[in-house]
Amino acid sequence: NGAPPHGKFGSSARIVTKNFNPLAELEFWDFAPAPCICCACLVPDFARERMYARIFDNRLEANMPAAPFMCCTCSEECIIDRPMTMYMDRPPHRVGMCCFCVPCTFCGPPVVFVEKPKCCCIDLEPYFGSVIKAAPANCFGCKIYLCCGKPCYTRCSYPIFTGTKNADKFLKTWRQALVDYADRPELKGKINLGEMAIMETVQDGVLDLQSASKIEVKSPGGQ
Repeated sequence: NGAPPHGKFGSSARIVTKNFNPLAELEFWDFAPAPCICCACLVPDFARERMYARIFDNRLEANMPAAPFMCCTCSEECIIDRPMTMYMDRPPHRVGMCCFCVPCTFCGPPVVFVEKPKCCCIDLEPYFGSVIKAAPANCFGCKIYLCCGKPCYTRCSYPIFTGTKNADKFLKTWRQALVDYADRPELKGKINLGEMAIMETVQDGVLDLQSASKIEVKSPGGQ
């Protein structure tokens, strides 16, 4: 009952918990955490078995382990864990603070988005995976070429997870968790939904003409 649902990722008996009840678990392509399918052989399964990203009702938990000797890493004891916990009242889930006390929403809410690789109209996700990235603000939806091109926020974004699979589904659950978190009675007047990250999908295109689509979820109260 405590085993994760997505194959080898996060399946190490050393880290699986008996109280396994996340809202969602991120899927990865078999070659992850390698950058592409050609480098899959450089990553030992010891690393994949300790690699995971999970959404809970108030936080994101993940472990992005490193194999110091790549495919020559001989046992799980050699794997270097890089765990992280991101609570939903802190970036990238929520805007940062200006002058340590004022929510910095001057350029819009923060964005967590999935970037899907393409070459012209050819989907390259099975070979490179999608990348989940975060940006501090959505720049009110502005494009780098004013009315066209990729969203401006992609210029100031940073990667969180690479080699991901079916990331849209994970982001939808993530966004719903943020909405439900901000709607908690004990947080009324303390956290505004407008300060929470929005979720989007960005598709590569020809001549840098990437398109973005917002991931919609239920409003507070399930309406």
